[in-house]
Amino acid sequence: MAIDGRALISGAGIAGLTLAICLKEYGDDPVVVERSPALPDEGYMMDFYGSGWDVAQRMGLTGKLRTLRYPIDKLQFVNSDGKPYTSVPISRIKRALDGKYVYVRRPDLVRILYERAEALGVELRFGTEITDLREQETHVDVAFDDDSEGEFALVFGADGVHSGVRRLMFGDESQFARFLGAYVAAFHIEDHDLPVGRFAQIHEEPNRVAFYYPLGERKLDATFVFRLDEVDVPPEQQLSFVQRAFKGAGWIGEALLSSCKESAPLYFDTLTQIAIPRWSRGRVTLLGDACGCLTLLAGQGSHMAMAGAYILAQELQRYDGNHAAAFASYEAMMKPAIAERQEDAAAFAKVFIPTTQSKPWLRRLVIGTAFNPLVLPFAFKAFGARSVLEDDEV
Repeated sequence: MAIDGRALISGAGIAGLTLAICLKEYGDDPVVVERSPALPDEGYMMDFYGSGWDVAQRMGLTGKLRTLRYPIDKLQFVNSDGKPYTSVPISRIKRALDGKYVYVRRPDLVRILYERAEALGVELRFGTEITDLREQETHVDVAFDDDSEGEFALVFGADGVHSGVRRLMFGDESQFARFLGAYVAAFHIEDHDLPVGRFAQIHEEPNRVAFYYPLGERKLDATFVFRLDEVDVPPEQQLSFVQRAFKGAGWIGEALLSSCKESAPLYFDTLTQIAIPRWSRGRVTLLGDACGCLTLLAGQGSHMAMAGAYILAQELQRYDGNHAAAFASYEAMMKPAIAERQEDAAAFAKVFIPTTQSKPWLRRLVIGTAFNPLVLPFAFKAFGARSVLEDDEV
């Protein structure tokens, strides 16, 4: 045990649960609070490898990740008629990453982490949100929205891009938000008859890209990314907002969204990064999207959330509970890697979604080249295949 007292973690997502597990296994006594009433089921399909895989392996979780079986044999880039112009066997991707790769839905990863945390006896409080933080010399006084209070040795903000802990300690989100000019919406379809088969499909058009992932014979996850100016979209208008953005879309995009009569997206947000000068203040520090959101364009958000949590717990042990030294070391180790990936993602955002000036033949040539068996391992290196823990001692 390195922390003298109880630690409070805000957020039962990937970063928060990873940190809770690591702290508990080191002998500390973390408490996790989550404002949602239950585990979130929102999210989208992810490629899981690199830093995330490295942390999961050290935590003994890769076996559970490998048991996830989705009926996806190939990744295909398709035209407006659904005809593939690039088709990549998933086995090719796995070989490029030495077998350390799975498709995983974000809720799947959260569930796996939750089950481990629960088995370890981590205290988790759902439907609870921090409303006030007051740092004292030896602890932090915390108030919650159920009118309860508590004293905690350390507080960790792992509560996402719209972090409440960050707002309380560092100020309004607008100071740190970097909008990348696009939105993302993810849908889960329980029953469909769309011609997707056993292929993960990507269809792109000017200013919009759609991803389709089969989960079963009639189950499907769909993610829509589209370029628009930033506006305020109330929850009840999210579905119609996405439908308008994909009006006239080719392949199955418009048809799928039209069938979602009254269902809001499971996940909806702007593509916005968070870049904050300092991650820590006194006995409070941030991790995951709360301090270094990359957006899904980086393809590494969950990976880096797990890596940051793992390193943070490790540094608290290394410095035997000296939180100031541990926080400084954690930030020095993680912040340059986050900043580099944020810059890469911001640059990639400019070309990821086609514009009206994009040349389809050139994009298809680049895509085909990137997924060539000889090129693919190098392409993945540009998207985080090298773990940030690679040089760390196991």
